[in-house]
Amino acid sequence: MNKKEMIDNFGFDRKTLNNWENGEKPKRALLYRTLEALPFAFVENVEKQMSDAKNNEKLLERKG
Repeated sequence: MNKKEMIDNFGFDRKTLNNWENGEKPKRALLYRTLEALPFAFVENVEKQMSDAKNNEKLLERKG
């Protein structure tokens, strides 16, 4: 996933992502590299699954 996709999907700003990419905090650098390695289609799929689960819960509440 590129930086623009990270910004659009997770609300990070470019400065934050640059700091994570080049910074001294190993955990943030790991998070950045992990996000970078994810295919955008995977992120879209997870988002869709979360939306479907929420919609299914609403349907169950109406019937229950």
